[in-house]
Amino acid sequence: MLKKKVFLINSYSCRDKMDTVRELIKTVMAGEEYEIFESEYSGHITEYCKNLSNCVLFSVGGDGTLLEVVNGSAGSDNEIFVIPAGSGNDFCRVLTDEKDCKKILRDHDSYAPETVDCGKAGDTFFANIASVGYDAEIVKNSLKFKSKPVLRKISYIASLLYTIFTFKPISPKLEIDGTVYSKPLLLAAFANGEYYGGGIHIAPTARIDDGYLDVYLCDAVSRFTLITLLPKLLNGSHVKDKHMHIIKAKEIKLSSEKPLLMNIDGELEEITETSVSVVEGGARFYCKQ
Repeated sequence: MLKKKVFLINSYSCRDKMDTVRELIKTVMAGEEYEIFESEYSGHITEYCKNLSNCVLFSVGGDGTLLEVVNGSAGSDNEIFVIPAGSGNDFCRVLTDEKDCKKILRDHDSYAPETVDCGKAGDTFFANIASVGYDAEIVKNSLKFKSKPVLRKISYIASLLYTIFTFKPISPKLEIDGTVYSKPLLLAAFANGEYYGGGIHIAPTARIDDGYLDVYLCDAVSRFTLITLLPKLLNGSHVKDKHMHIIKAKEIKLSSEKPLLMNIDGELEEITETSVSVVEGGARFYCKQ
């Protein structure tokens, strides 16, 4: 049975190019049946997707848009096609080498659906990465820079540098597939995808179809050491750094005496305890063939 094509446009992340996105869809999809849905508030896309079945859901926006699509379609027969029209677009990097959203949409017939894993943090499904520590603080601080149009595209990098001087290490208790880890950390990232923060290659070893999350634990380090570590985080060479520990895992239990910010594909929530696990074969995504 032919699947209905539904374009889910995040009105916030696409706010500067809504007319362009609409016209592009109309041009590319001329002669085909499709539907366009434009969100009006946070969570609107998730609500809408829960009422859809047997559809190809075109996620038009960034990773936050995709987070809403994944949570609205978890457990359904819908398939997801990512159109990277947001600021980060990190999960799309593991689906295709193409970065231009216009070209991806024009060439969408050359993509095919594949069954891949998802993650789940508490009750929230995610396609890419959940994390606590330094990078979650970066996401929080990046909101200050995103509000300034001239800094919007480099908000994550600007916040990364700013957070060096404000961040304090965290001391969570982590139980990773039954083994307990308890020591001060710079960050703990639970990766299904490889990238976050607009192209930072945090998890080069992660694969979206291997049935595991790759856990990246970085020891608490001095500001000076952090400054030397940051270039490695940007290009992926941190995997060989003595301060970085990588563990493949099915389930992680996390607790903390003090509330922590958890970053789930760019969205923040405050936690004192939660669980993070892999959902094997949890979604169908279109990948470049």
